[in-house]
Amino acid sequence: MKRPLNLDKVNKKINDIETSITRLSEFKNVPLSEFLDNRDMQDIASFRLIVATEAAIDICLHLVSKIFKSVPEDYAGCFRLLGEKGLITQDLSQNLVKMARFRNLLVHQYWDIDYSQVYSLITGAALDDLSSFTREVRNICKNAVM
Repeated sequence: MKRPLNLDKVNKKINDIETSITRLSEFKNVPLSEFLDNRDMQDIASFRLIVATEAAIDICLHLVSKIFKSVPEDYAGCFRLLGEKGLITQDLSQNLVKMARFRNLLVHQYWDIDYSQVYSLITGAALDDLSSFTREVRNICKNAVM
């Protein structure tokens, strides 16, 4: 490892992800029709997806810059690089690439969001992927300080 990781920064971002996962988990048992009829639920879910994905991106960028002295072309490319270098699994890498792209839609095309897609993310595997990412990052950090 060329430069030390900022573990305080990484841990704060992991906490942001975990807080968002907890909040988003509250919607897992809400029926789709109720979710689509409730603007507050949609706003909370969208915001928490943005927060969680941004935190994951921030961690990814930090890892890539410190470990590989590299800056990816885009957010999705950061997760792709972690997968290619074997720091996270290829499956997780591909899923996080999709989340980074969906984050771009939430942030830059918010007026055209299909909230059934938001619902699919939070009731599907996205929260598990974020949890897997935090576990992988903890392992990377643990190995970095050894």
